[in-house]
Amino acid sequence: MNERNIPIQRIREVQERLKIYHDIIFCQSKGSYYWYNPIRHDFLSLILFESAEGKHIIEGKEYLIQGKQLHLVFPGQIHYWNCESQHEICQLFISENIFERMERLMPFPIFMYKKKPVIDLDDEDFNRFMHEFKDIRDELQIPSPVMSEIIYSKMKIIARNIAKEVQKNTEYLNVYESHPVLFDFMNLLNKNFRQERTKKYYADQLRINANYLNILCKKYLGRTATEIIHNQTIEKIKYKLMMTADPLKDIAFDFSFQNYGHFSGFVKKHTGITPKKFRELYGIPVEKRSNQQ
Repeated sequence: MNERNIPIQRIREVQERLKIYHDIIFCQSKGSYYWYNPIRHDFLSLILFESAEGKHIIEGKEYLIQGKQLHLVFPGQIHYWNCESQHEICQLFISENIFERMERLMPFPIFMYKKKPVIDLDDEDFNRFMHEFKDIRDELQIPSPVMSEIIYSKMKIIARNIAKEVQKNTEYLNVYESHPVLFDFMNLLNKNFRQERTKKYYADQLRINANYLNILCKKYLGRTATEIIHNQTIEKIKYKLMMTADPLKDIAFDFSFQNYGHFSGFVKKHTGITPKKFRELYGIPVEKRSNQQ
């Protein structure tokens, strides 16, 4: 299927169907489940497989589904799965706004999580995640004035636990312990990427040489500092183009580009096409773009 024809599932549609209007939704299912049609979400999906066998296709790559796994599907990604046996699954659907707050608690750049979207858990770690998932479910069932604060606290715990699991991977093990400046770099980037896109800015904030920051990023993260900064920015811009009806000039302003021309040039450099063409190929329906650039 051509990517432009893949349907988008929006969190507001799920909210309306389930009559749940919080920015986090809990779902649980049991039995056999076949989902053969690729779909793209405008939200983060955390899928906790308690027991299952099958295949999960994320961005065209096949992952085996097994029990005691956590699967991560980020906003804008395409996925579908086939569970070939009886299964038990818990899911959290997390709006883009909440995801952006979570992202600041995740010490690795998002492209690393996307490289390893399936996390195998031991019994203790699985139970830890399940406990937080079900606590969120219980809070959603009994709304209270402090419900949002409690749920966000639970999401912070989940974000930190995901980071701990990713850090266990030998590819990333000890990177941040050996070079805490990378941890500080990613924290700064998560907070400032909309306003600052130069390695010099981040190096100055970290009080290190820009070339040294570049060397560390290239050696331990596989990309230069500039590539990491631009990747963070373009992924968020692509999300806005695909998933929202925001006017192009507003998106350019939101990401602190000097003018629309600079914004358009940045998008074309990193995607090969202009923002207008990108939106035509992958974005919102034409009728909603009538007032766009």
